[in-house]
Amino acid sequence: MKGIGRLSAWKFALLAGFVTQLLLILFVTAIGLKQLAATTDNLDQVVDVHMRKQNLTKSMVIAARERTMIMLMLPRIDDPFELDALLMQFNLNGSKFVMARDALRKLPLNAREQELVALQAQRIRVAQPIQDQVIDLFSANFSQDAVDLVLNQAIPAQDAVMAVLSQLDAETQKSALAARHKANQEQKVAHRWMLALCGVALLIGVLVAAFVLHYTGRVGRERERLATEDALTGLPNRMLFMDRLEQSLIRAERHDTLVGVMFVDMDRFKRVNDTLGHASGDQLICEVARRLRATARAEDIVARLGGDEFVVVVSDVVEIRHILQIVEKMLAAVAVPCQIAGRELFCSCSIGVSVYPIDGRNADSLLKHADTAMYHAKGSGKNRFQLYDPAMNAMAEERLALETDLHYALERNEFVFYYQPQIDLETGRIPAVEALIRWNHPSKGMLAPGVFLEMLEETGAIISIGRKLLESACLQTAGWHAAGYADLRLAINLSSKEFWHEDLIPSITAVLERSGLPPHALEIELTEGIFMEDINNAVKRIHTLKALGVSVAVDDFGTGYSSLAHLKRFPLDILKIDRYFVKDIHAAPVNEALISSILALSKGLDLGTVAEGVETEAQLESLRTLGCQVMQGHLFSPPVPAEQILTLLGRDWRQAFAPA
Repeated sequence: MKGIGRLSAWKFALLAGFVTQLLLILFVTAIGLKQLAATTDNLDQVVDVHMRKQNLTKSMVIAARERTMIMLMLPRIDDPFELDALLMQFNLNGSKFVMARDALRKLPLNAREQELVALQAQRIRVAQPIQDQVIDLFSANFSQDAVDLVLNQAIPAQDAVMAVLSQLDAETQKSALAARHKANQEQKVAHRWMLALCGVALLIGVLVAAFVLHYTGRVGRERERLATEDALTGLPNRMLFMDRLEQSLIRAERHDTLVGVMFVDMDRFKRVNDTLGHASGDQLICEVARRLRATARAEDIVARLGGDEFVVVVSDVVEIRHILQIVEKMLAAVAVPCQIAGRELFCSCSIGVSVYPIDGRNADSLLKHADTAMYHAKGSGKNRFQLYDPAMNAMAEERLALETDLHYALERNEFVFYYQPQIDLETGRIPAVEALIRWNHPSKGMLAPGVFLEMLEETGAIISIGRKLLESACLQTAGWHAAGYADLRLAINLSSKEFWHEDLIPSITAVLERSGLPPHALEIELTEGIFMEDINNAVKRIHTLKALGVSVAVDDFGTGYSSLAHLKRFPLDILKIDRYFVKDIHAAPVNEALISSILALSKGLDLGTVAEGVETEAQLESLRTLGCQVMQGHLFSPPVPAEQILTLLGRDWRQAFAPA
């Protein structure tokens, strides 16, 4: 009886202990979840407030920048209707600025932000009357007085406003990072407490067994899911996709229908990863996956093969046009701007399409042919689709052979520079020549960079080839100096990979020393897109280049993402006006107005200008009328081998292209 009583007491104690442990787990979990929810809400509130502050600050910067541009454009506008439209836009930007500023004042600001807002208000009180006076002068047709006022007072005053806005923007970003860091720390503390308390409770024996059983079952389910689904997007992975594609082909054969296989590859996705980080890249991948799934029909298959590659299968259709309609919807859906990491991103994709049974009768061949068609779509300009054509296989084989030849081209010294002169029509001389890479292929002849430059970028060979050709071009230019043309400059393009390579500055320094070319005779050309990849580090790197004595030019200016505010930060020397604007300058008033604005901007910032792509006399005369002095293009000379440059240097270009 005593033993039975002890056994009952033991069971009761065990039950009481189990209930106590269960209540302890529930209590710890409830407290932890409550604390975690509180810190999460705090983090969300911090992120929301500071994102609004940053967005409002950027709205003020954009509005102020637009007003500056309008003031620069006003002297160039003769049409009264266009002038009225610009003035309305000027006032509208002023209203946007005031609304953003008022909204910002209503948000919680730190002491430094309040100080900058007050300082900005003081600068506005100085700049606003001057701007009003400019508008009044233009309205009264006192254009020259207005121009003088713009250049001497309005722009400096607006620059002072922009300087404060830049500081305010930097401060809001700094404040946001600090607040987010603090909130994250609080959340981590709460998370650690919750884990610690749960860990103590989970050490109890009975619950350990239950946890092990639960965890084992969950791992099994997760393993099964990962075997068939993409971990990031939740879409079917390659294995599940191939199985479902095979099933679709069996149904299509039975019902005599078509199956469309779309190979989808995002354009310029690597730039997002390199610029914003892999976390932002993952967000973009998930967003694109969501859009593709939303665009496809319920019975269609949308899968992720890996990286930025997706595959969509459209089955049970009777005409190819039904497949192409879905393709076009997907292109449009992906092209819609999306917000990633606080930025608005514009993305696109290239799509290759193969159709069963026309382009193949099994899953492997259809997927391979869709992949081949996708590469042709990407090579044709991106943001488009391409139906598979059997001739593409031959082209793919040719590209593969070209890639193989590319590996040996540097060893065989097959890469050379051609040089295109820049003509100064005021002096009649050639101030600079631009070095343009060519591939002297042993069987295909001289190849332009469009054929091979992308492959050099993809393989990374552009670094070694670029360094070797830079030294060759500097030695060549030093030879022209020795021949009596000591003022001649060498302009050479750097790709993104070359510019951001850690060895850039030491390499240029060593090349200048070995070649004997003075640093001021070397001009580095960079595209606007390179600047925008990492503005702060780009500014530092360009300052380092300038410290060497090297000049820096912006190539293809006007087609990228830079702005007046950004241009002020870069110690540039030359803006090269893109051929896109030059092409129709004599027939498109908008292009003429834009080039005029760029010339005025360059003059205000004390920058040189070069108009690219000048091919006709009409373009030449239009540029000359606008005051453009230095030009480059086939009208004067195509890119030529180095041995032909001396002949061009000795020519009197002012006489050859004298005004009509």
